[in-house]
Amino acid sequence: MPYTDALKIGGWVALIVFVVSTIMTAGRRFAEEGLAAVMSLGFPLLYAVIAFVAFSGVAMLMNWVVSRKESAESIDGPVLR
Repeated sequence: MPYTDALKIGGWVALIVFVVSTIMTAGRRFAEEGLAAVMSLGFPLLYAVIAFVAFSGVAMLMNWVVSRKESAESIDGPVLR
């Protein structure tokens, strides 16, 4: 099903965004504090959730639009009259 594929890829995008934003926002803290800095991952987690929702939503919308186009009748004339 294309919708489950969109959610899977959205999960991968969220994971990549989480890792990159964690390194960019708290990279130095990980070097200094170690695993104690894991508790303060609020913003990277928020960024990952936003990326998951945005990417999965757009991918599902695109799948829906394409699936509706394939089921519609072909138009031989101009669309706008």
